[in-house]
Amino acid sequence: MKTLFVTLALLISQVAFTQQGIITPEKKEAIKAYVQHFEKNNQLMGTLSIFEDGKEVVNHTFGEKNISKGTSERKYTIGSITKLFTSVLFAKLQEADKISLDEKLSKYFPKVPNANKINIRQMLNHTSGLKNYVSKSDSLHFWLKAPQTKETIINEIISQGVAFEPGDSLSYSNSAYYLLGRILEQQYRKTFEQVLADEITTPLGLKNTLSIAEGGTYDNIANSYEKKRGEWKEMEEFYFPNAYSAGAMASTAYEMNTFLNALFTGKVIKRETLQAMLPKKNDWFGLGVMKAPFYDHIGYGHGGDTYGTHSMAAYNPENKLTLTYIVNGENYPTNDFGIGVLSIIYDKEYELPEFKTYKPEERFFELYAGTYGSDDLPITIKIYEEEGSLMAQGSGQPSFALNPIEKHVFDYQPAKLEIEFKPFENTFILKQGGQTFELKKQ
Repeated sequence: MKTLFVTLALLISQVAFTQQGIITPEKKEAIKAYVQHFEKNNQLMGTLSIFEDGKEVVNHTFGEKNISKGTSERKYTIGSITKLFTSVLFAKLQEADKISLDEKLSKYFPKVPNANKINIRQMLNHTSGLKNYVSKSDSLHFWLKAPQTKETIINEIISQGVAFEPGDSLSYSNSAYYLLGRILEQQYRKTFEQVLADEITTPLGLKNTLSIAEGGTYDNIANSYEKKRGEWKEMEEFYFPNAYSAGAMASTAYEMNTFLNALFTGKVIKRETLQAMLPKKNDWFGLGVMKAPFYDHIGYGHGGDTYGTHSMAAYNPENKLTLTYIVNGENYPTNDFGIGVLSIIYDKEYELPEFKTYKPEERFFELYAGTYGSDDLPITIKIYEEEGSLMAQGSGQPSFALNPIEKHVFDYQPAKLEIEFKPFENTFILKQGGQTFELKKQ
């Protein structure tokens, strides 16, 4: 009898062990402590959700602006993750024999350069050669902060021309995905927003996932923030309807994981259709699907960036693990934050970053101000003061607040950039990516 009891006990313990997932209670606590480290040091704001085998096992919303306004059904803009939804809508059309991915763009937009050579498949996998309407060809890319008509954007795409012949190279193209959305509208004879709702979000019960449209009213979408003088300030984002099928969606981390689980378990499109969308062995991009590797673990999904909100959503078929993080206040590299979370999950070494606090001498700000350049860099960098913060802006790029770390030395952690001013020599030393440049005031 005692032997039988011991055998049963061993069997029960083995069953319990095999049922124990990757996200153990210890890892849950480690992830919680990791997120709290950034929150306590006021470095990041956002939300993190992790699913295992289709069930949520981790959910943390963090940051003073997010917590103070509540977290119930709180939506975030997800930028280019929109492209994943756009590509899935094409997969559904293909399954219904309503479109061929080999169809030429000229069938829909004959005036676009190379339209008679570019096919839909190349538009989906970024090999079309089309450029990025987000960055206007004759000015800064900030032109999308104001509403633009469909005709204006399409004319910009036409005027930009192509970077290469279709299939010859790979270059990320928002222009291609904008046009893909317009093709969807022609196919379904509905707005992109309605197609998304009818084909994906309503069938899956995603009540907080939507595309921001012209004239729409939307509740509880989180603002984007940047840090200035130690405080989070609301950022001016682009006008999201301009981003359309390339980047206008909003969702929650929970619903992003719900969507990815449904996608990879055959509830949205057939498994063989999805398999054809995934990146090939040595590719980063498939048909709207990005590869997200971490050591020997491979996830599939997409990343998204707006001016101030940064997100990543990926599913690992090997262990049925789904992870989405969305950061709407970034004073530390979002990618490094994600690497830390994955390190905990997969038992890799990681260190909690230390954050320095230094009060700058504002009397030097006037000496720092100016436009700097170097023969070794293709851009100039403008330094100026705004609302008591020292700002930097590369030509044709968004501005950002510099963080003081010691006398005359500032950094910008999201880009791993450090600037050391030499105010009496009218120069500064720029360090980034292991390279060092000296820029002189012009």
